[in-house]
Amino acid sequence: MILITIDELQGDIQQQIEDLTGLKTYIKDIDKHIPYEDIEILITFGLKEDWSKFEQMSSLKWIQVFQTGVEHVPFSSIEAKGIPVTNVRNIYGTPISEYVMGIILYEIKHLNRFIKNKRLKRYDRTILTDEAGNKTIGIFGTGAIGKEVAKKAKAFHMNVLGFNSNGRDVSNFDQVFTWDQKETMLQQCDFIVLLLPLTDETVHFLNDSEFSLMKDNAYIINVGRGPLINEQALLRALENEKIKGAALDVFEEEPLSASSPLWEMDKLLLTPHLSGKTVYFYKRCMDIFTENFLLFQQGKRLSYLIDYVKGY
Repeated sequence: MILITIDELQGDIQQQIEDLTGLKTYIKDIDKHIPYEDIEILITFGLKEDWSKFEQMSSLKWIQVFQTGVEHVPFSSIEAKGIPVTNVRNIYGTPISEYVMGIILYEIKHLNRFIKNKRLKRYDRTILTDEAGNKTIGIFGTGAIGKEVAKKAKAFHMNVLGFNSNGRDVSNFDQVFTWDQKETMLQQCDFIVLLLPLTDETVHFLNDSEFSLMKDNAYIINVGRGPLINEQALLRALENEKIKGAALDVFEEEPLSASSPLWEMDKLLLTPHLSGKTVYFYKRCMDIFTENFLLFQQGKRLSYLIDYVKGY
């Protein structure tokens, strides 16, 4: 049997899962009577509330997370039971890289100014727009998504810097930095793209000290994890004109409260954690689930396994 904790899968996708596996599926918040002790496969977003019945799942053999982030997955309990955890980390390259380049073009082409001018019926040609080709983009995280962002940035003739755990060279990056070079890299960037996983080391990766190092025209794009940025420090940096602006698709607390001061900051562009979730999202998730289910049936090693210790 399969437990699904994603309400959006009810209906056609739920039927696809049953047709593929031959197993009965249950939707956690919809089905009233769920035999948790008989659940063999868990399909989840890995949110905090998804683990309330985990200890009752004595037959659980595999956990499939339909997103990249797994920071709320209780790895210590899962590792003790030897249950493999897989995610869908290779499906986000196209949508997130398009989002990043869209934000960059939106900023350098002053589209927000033109939108405001249209409302004011103002035909103003006095301020010229910029170009991407002479800008430096710093991509913090050189995995599958980072590589795709770098590839698109190179198509716009940008200078592409990367950051990873060991400074290893990666295709489409002009130079790659690591932890002891973090400050040097930040000082060079016109655009800073955050794609790092959330670990103890990366919480508040950008804080007051980091903002103080940046160019005053630096623009931040966070499509990684909300807590990579200290949001209060970001607001201070924007208020004091330490940086030019930021686009946030992820937040320290989600959903973002209506009372959050982030909504009031003009220099912020906010999107509701949708940079990677397009109309093709669930098809791509199902492609990976299908691949892994066939491996699961054959008792073979699954693809996209999560390392219990690293958490990604």
